[in-house]
Amino acid sequence: MAVLLVIALAPAAFAGLQAVGPFNPVAPPGNGYPAWYTDANGVTVELPIPPLGDGVTAPTMIYAPLTPTSNAVAQAAGFDTEAFYFNARSPKAFQTRFGKATVTIGLEASYVNGIPTDGQQMVFARIRIKAAVQNAGTYTFFHPWGSETITVTAADITSKKGIFFTKDVGLTPGWVSDGAGGWTAVPTPLGFYGVLQPDNSMSTFLRQVAPAPPAGWIGDGVTEATFTGSPIAYNKIRLQGPPGIDLDGKKNNFIEAATMAISGHIPASTAVPLPLSLDRVTCSYIRNLEHINVFLTSRAGAAVQIADAVSGAILFNGAVTSPTGKFFADFVGTSTSITVTVSAAGFTTTSATANVIDYVSITRPTYSLGTNILTVQATSSDWVKHPTTPPILTVQGFGAMTVNSVGTYSLAIPMTTPLPPFVTVTSSVGGSDTATVAILP
Repeated sequence: MAVLLVIALAPAAFAGLQAVGPFNPVAPPGNGYPAWYTDANGVTVELPIPPLGDGVTAPTMIYAPLTPTSNAVAQAAGFDTEAFYFNARSPKAFQTRFGKATVTIGLEASYVNGIPTDGQQMVFARIRIKAAVQNAGTYTFFHPWGSETITVTAADITSKKGIFFTKDVGLTPGWVSDGAGGWTAVPTPLGFYGVLQPDNSMSTFLRQVAPAPPAGWIGDGVTEATFTGSPIAYNKIRLQGPPGIDLDGKKNNFIEAATMAISGHIPASTAVPLPLSLDRVTCSYIRNLEHINVFLTSRAGAAVQIADAVSGAILFNGAVTSPTGKFFADFVGTSTSITVTVSAAGFTTTSATANVIDYVSITRPTYSLGTNILTVQATSSDWVKHPTTPPILTVQGFGAMTVNSVGTYSLAIPMTTPLPPFVTVTSSVGGSDTATVAILP
């Protein structure tokens, strides 16, 4: 029994979507969702900003359109309460003799509270069937990934509820591989891994076959067409009722369809952009030569190229060797603005531009209890280059500092307001520093 329990709790190893793309920034200005998902067949669908199409005219993605009352988060995403990476809907002819039957299948982006809200983004897989029936009993819904057993009671018939079955995966914390043969629970919202967990039977996206969809689409979102993509080669939908009932009005206890309206757009590229953070770009002077100092964070193994932002001249080439992604370069140069580019095989190249600013250092922030004077001293690396027209250093909240002949700046401040715990000095050429005030007799 203990062995069986372990097996029951461990995720199976053969289902779920296969990969998730990089996450867009939380809206605004992005939509806060993964850029794309890839299925077990290697098919990738995306959620661009805004979604493509109008939701009605082929080709189109399926989403809740913006309204005059849509909030700022929705406006930034380009849709209101929901949008589908992948969507498949039953044809109009899929009906019981008692009325309408609808099947909705998809990979959906929505919000935990149903209202577009930063930090509440979630993605889940949904298989849903609604059908008008008049016979109690056991029904089976067959779909491209398997089947679902649905019990209809006499109370369901009396209340005219009929069949309303939904299977959602991704609404609760899911499992993601830890890369070492185990599994780690990842929460929602903002986890986005729930649909990769092995209990998601929707391991593949359906794809329109005949008529064929436009280039770049797995389905045009409107046309009822034959399709493929089932991992069990069951490319149709079927609702089957208890034996002997007339479900379709033709003495059959089932209804089925081999066509659906499928929507999904294939991204132009699924390469993941390399991360790049320019943590510090400053100038320094060593043996009377101007140097440029670059501190950045990227991905271990990334190639780094630094160029003059105006002329394009290459100033430095290197590579990120630290497993932490941290990188430092120092080289002779007089550029006032540089462009840093990081690249690696299998990733999208990323570039960023920054001004080369001075390195400001507060050397002595002290306050005398006896004189009630706050004294701030600082230096700027740019003074060596411009000793006759040095940069202006300012103690924030108190005023400009005075510079002497050796490049040391100072400001004595009689305190008439409460003493600050820290002081910040900013430079007219971009540098800054903050230091804790020391208390003296």
